[in-house]
Amino acid sequence: MTTTHPKVSDNSATHTALWALVAVSGVANLVSSVAQAPLVVNLATGLVTLAALTTLGARHLRARRTRV
Repeated sequence: MTTTHPKVSDNSATHTALWALVAVSGVANLVSSVAQAPLVVNLATGLVTLAALTTLGARHLRARRTRV
């Protein structure tokens, strides 16, 4: 028995761009922490990472609701 799910209206380019943003901002946050950059830089990169991850999570949950 196979189960097929309908195509999700998720734009793969947006999905890829969000994951790239998570990776780049995460590395930037790590580098700024190690380099002892000003607190503003750490907070900014951390907030960008958090925003991208939140957006990915929200898109995932929205896609799950439309599949069911």
